Formats: sequence, structure tokens, C-alpha cells
Amino acid sequence: MTMRTYLSPIGFNSTSVTRPVLSRGIDTGDTVVLIRPEKGSDNSRAEEALTDVERMLTEIEPDVSLKTERIPHDDFPTAVLACSDVIRAAEPSRIVNLGGGARDVLLPFAFAATAHVPLLDTVLFFSDIDGTVREWELPRLTPVVEETTVDTLESIADVDDWVSIPDLTERTGQSKSTVTRHVTRLEQRGFVETDTRGKTKFTRVTITGRLGTQVDTDFMDS
Repeated sequence: MTMRTYLSPIGFNSTSVTRPVLSRGIDTGDTVVLIRPEKGSDNSRAEEALTDVERMLTEIEPDVSLKTERIPHDDFPTAVLACSDVIRAAEPSRIVNLGGGARDVLLPFAFAATAHVPLLDTVLFFSDIDGTVREWELPRLTPVVEETTVDTLESIADVDDWVSIPDLTERTGQSKSTVTRHVTRLEQRGFVETDTRGKTKFTRVTITGRLGTQVDTDFMDS
């Protein structure tokens, strides 16, 4: 039997988590990952919701594993990448629930889920309107990195800050003209941004670029 990992943002409403999980069933060895903001305005209500989820699910399946992931939410790109890490670290089969939690976390989580569609087994949605659970098909929106520029993009992404074209040439072992051409194409697709200082051109990866390198890996692993 394939073990499932449910990934769901949670706020003050435990039903938005438990109902989607129960709609698919919970078995021994399954994991439920509850995604919360790093900071909250009402921790007592949030803790009560967590307790309710744990009580209900363990009554049905005592051996279910519950985990909590805290997502920094002050900066949207940082939140998206943190959610991306949570999704990619989960074990198959991944079942994502987009029906609950604070918007500060739900929106980045939904964005990250859309970027990693190849990894997801099922996407569920709990409706605030009628309380039903629906299965959604997410579009794949993240652009694919051209194969010829993958190594250049990964080398840029390995640097936490700006990297110069000469430095990038040395890192990749490619000619300056090749690296410059790759950077131009990557910038046109939004994977990197550039800045010229004096006679030297610098580049750094964007959030689209970071997700792009991960999505490329997703397709090789799926």
C-alpha cells in the first residue's frame, strides 16, 4: 500500500483539514502535514484547531503521523520557496489541500503547488460556501528551462547574491560569449535579472528561476 502525505494549510477551522483528509481516507503510515504561519495573531485558537485535527484523525487511525511546518510569511517569494521545500520534501503520494489556512500562507502554498504539479497525486479543495470537498486540476504555469541553459541557471542559483559574468564563466567552464547568451535568454524568460556596474555585468536568480530549476528536477523524478 502506498503511504500518502496530506499537505494542508490550517488556520482556526479544523474542518477545512479533516474533511478533505477523511474524503480520501486515512491509513496506517499516512502523514498529515499542517502548514502554519511562522507568527500568528491568535495562537490559542490556532492551537485549538491543531488539537481538534489531532484528536479526530488519531481516533480514526492511531498510527497516523502529524507534523507542523511553519512558513515565514512577511515576504511572498520567501514564503513560496518555503512552501516549495515542504512539498518537495514530502513522500509520495502527495495530496494537497487548498481549502484553508491564513491567506498569508495559503496563497504562497497554492502558488508552489501549481509550480510542482508533476509531484502531486491529488489536489483537494474545501469549499467555504457549501462545505463540500472537490478535486481540482491545477494548470502547470511555471515555464520550462531550456535544456541548453540549465547548467548556467543552476550555477547562478547556487550563489545567494549577484554573480558577475566573468565569475559565472569560471564556475561553468563555458566561454564568456556562451554564458552571456544564456543569461540574455534566461532574463528574457524571467529566470534571472541583470545589472551592469561599470563594464561588468552581474546577474542573480529570480523566484521564477528558482522554481524553474526545481520543476526541471520534478520532471526527471516523476
